[in-house]
Amino acid sequence: SALSLQPVALSARFNFALALDKAGYYRDAANEQEKVLRDYPDEPRAHLALANLYAQQLNLAPLARTHYLKLLELQPQHPQGTNIRYWLQANR
Repeated sequence: SALSLQPVALSARFNFALALDKAGYYRDAANEQEKVLRDYPDEPRAHLALANLYAQQLNLAPLARTHYLKLLELQPQHPQGTNIRYWLQANR
């Protein structure tokens, strides 16, 4: 209902996408994260969540790579940066 009141609300859309992911609706979760990034292109949490969906659930490594790289561009010292860099090396 929060999204119907404020369709571009960052936290509402981001959390809705996380709920869809947790419920196993991976494609829908990815679509919602894409909507977050349309309105907030530099939102690091959405890039990470979307990259993880693409890499781990949807087997779309090229799309995951794009979002992992953007996350590292936005936050080079991200706590998961080392693991992401290993993944990028393994998934060229």
